[in-house]
Amino acid sequence: MKKYIILALCLMICWGCATFSQHYKDGTQAEMAKNWDEAIQYYERALLENPNNSVYRLALFRAQVLARNSHLSQARQLAAQGNKEKALKEYQNALSYDPENRMILDEARRLSQEQVQKEEWVAENMKPPVELDVKKEKIALKFVQEADLRSIFKALGKHAHINILFDPGFRDMSLSIDLQDMTFIQAMNTLCLSSQNFFRVVDENTVLIVPDTPQNREKYDLVALKTFYLSNVKVKDIQTPLMQMLRRLAQVPKISIDETLNSITIKDNPEVLETAEKLIRLWDKPKGEVMIDLEIMEVSRKKMKNLGLSLDSYGVSGLYGTSGEEESTGWINVDEIDFSNTENYHISLPVGTLRFLESDVDTKIISQPRLRGIEGEKIEYIVGDEVPIPRTTFSPIAVGGVSQQPITSFDYKNVGIEIYITPEIHFEQEITLEMEVKIKSLGGSGYGDLPIITTREVKNIIRLREGETNLLAGLLKDEERKTLKGIAGLKQIPVLGGLFSNTDQTIQQTDVVMTLTPYIIRSIPLKQEDTMPVWMNTGKGFSSGTSQQVGLKASRMEETRPQAAPLDKPSPGENRFYFSPPEYRGAMGRDVRMRVRMDSAERIQNMSLTLSFDPNVLELKEVQKGNVIQSFGENPSFLGNKDNASGTCIIGFSSPDVALGFKGSGNLATLVFKPKAAGESEILISGYTCHSITGESLNFHTKNSQVLIR
Repeated sequence: MKKYIILALCLMICWGCATFSQHYKDGTQAEMAKNWDEAIQYYERALLENPNNSVYRLALFRAQVLARNSHLSQARQLAAQGNKEKALKEYQNALSYDPENRMILDEARRLSQEQVQKEEWVAENMKPPVELDVKKEKIALKFVQEADLRSIFKALGKHAHINILFDPGFRDMSLSIDLQDMTFIQAMNTLCLSSQNFFRVVDENTVLIVPDTPQNREKYDLVALKTFYLSNVKVKDIQTPLMQMLRRLAQVPKISIDETLNSITIKDNPEVLETAEKLIRLWDKPKGEVMIDLEIMEVSRKKMKNLGLSLDSYGVSGLYGTSGEEESTGWINVDEIDFSNTENYHISLPVGTLRFLESDVDTKIISQPRLRGIEGEKIEYIVGDEVPIPRTTFSPIAVGGVSQQPITSFDYKNVGIEIYITPEIHFEQEITLEMEVKIKSLGGSGYGDLPIITTREVKNIIRLREGETNLLAGLLKDEERKTLKGIAGLKQIPVLGGLFSNTDQTIQQTDVVMTLTPYIIRSIPLKQEDTMPVWMNTGKGFSSGTSQQVGLKASRMEETRPQAAPLDKPSPGENRFYFSPPEYRGAMGRDVRMRVRMDSAERIQNMSLTLSFDPNVLELKEVQKGNVIQSFGENPSFLGNKDNASGTCIIGFSSPDVALGFKGSGNLATLVFKPKAAGESEILISGYTCHSITGESLNFHTKNSQVLIR
């Protein structure tokens, strides 16, 4: 019979050990060591053995996400260092775990220069209801001597076969002008600008010349109504800044919003509508999204020791009574007390027990949540229990009576771990986390057996690179209690006192360790067009503020506008230092971030750059390394000295390998300024020295930046 019992116990133990397969256990160990690829292999084997096990399926999915994020982070780091082949290999490994991720695929294609240029959204100018039917032939008119303005307009109209009409308020004047090698539209625009007039298209063959006054603009300008539907931002958030911007073009912009459809409707001339559309497209960007991997481990250890003599009671009791046959009345006369008869009384002594109890308990709790959230929005993670705390109030039984009726209600308090994180994504592939961690536990009972809640709380703001792990530890709680009980007078005797006493000792230790690793799932999509200026008041002289109102193609209009050189595409063989953005306008209380960029057609071995700014307006807080410096390895030679007293800053670097330097375009450093006072400050490059890998001095073009603080 004993054999069968032992066999049954062995089978139960083996069944309990075989709850999870060995492959799953090996995968868990590999995942704890952050060997994601190895963990995936073990989880796949465990899932093949038991395809219906949901635990294996979730573990495999978790490991695949972690492996994808790890390979993606390594690929971005290698790409920043210029190691294209290894970066593409890491992108392929990331895609193998998430083949439908378009973001990873686009990054890999851009790196391999195999991406086909997609047709991006371009703001199309509004077409007017009526356009001029005019030929594109060049005009050969030149008025060397002063002539009447009315005659010039008529001669121009006769040349282009267009009827020219004049407003009753038109004032003639003498003018000499050269209109050679211009189209009809360009010539009309030049004349109107010179004489402070504008023209309105009446039909395909007729133009009306009107003096350029606010009253005439309101009377003759074309007015359009257009609705813009927003996708990423709330319409109420951009209503006020949009109105402030459009006031520069219109006196009172007519704007109405619909929060239900998240749309904004604007009524104004076409130039205002085009500017509004460009601004809305610049602001209506999707917010960035991050994923945060947390690993929380709570280690609890409790030691108990109970040694010595333990008595059931620390008192001696006695009982006296007569043993006669007569009925006892409960009263005894003093002269009848007889201690010689042992049958009349008895004495109870305490029962003693020798205790040799000692226990040691270890508890380890591990939680691995994965939190995904939007930039600027708070992420909350709460795990634990809700403990009811009674609260008693007193109220009168009747109106006007004494408050003596108790009413008990309960407040529920969270006991466990509470984590609140607000992420912010930076353009340098870094993430700022505003973090608050609360750890609450039951610390015993207090007055009226009410629970005592102990709290450990940490508030911090940290900035991490994508994929960088931060360790938070030291939330230690150490509690020791020691109780000594024994016979009074005897327990104080040295050495022998331990035979007449009992020692009860309890030691409890609790520590919490947390690791935090952020990943960027999606950042704000910025294009080169987003960094270009939005031109305003470019349509002076035209009928409603835009060239398209009179049939001029966009390519013609670009000839009359100042062209801004692209920032990220230098001319071949050009060396230059410049700032991004080239112009900044901001308010007090907000940091100014200025990137110092460099374009080099030759390999640079070392360089130093001296920058100047107004110390009365700006204060330089930090000089951050750019991707140019980070491409040299983990500990690059970088100089970032700042002197706010004189308003100067010196930045520089030296390549660790004399045969290899930096070549191409990149971000040299990021300057973080704090506004001190309202005003204007120019950030300029006052000097530089630069040498190639051959020791030759290199010349650079420099361009300064303007900062305006309101």
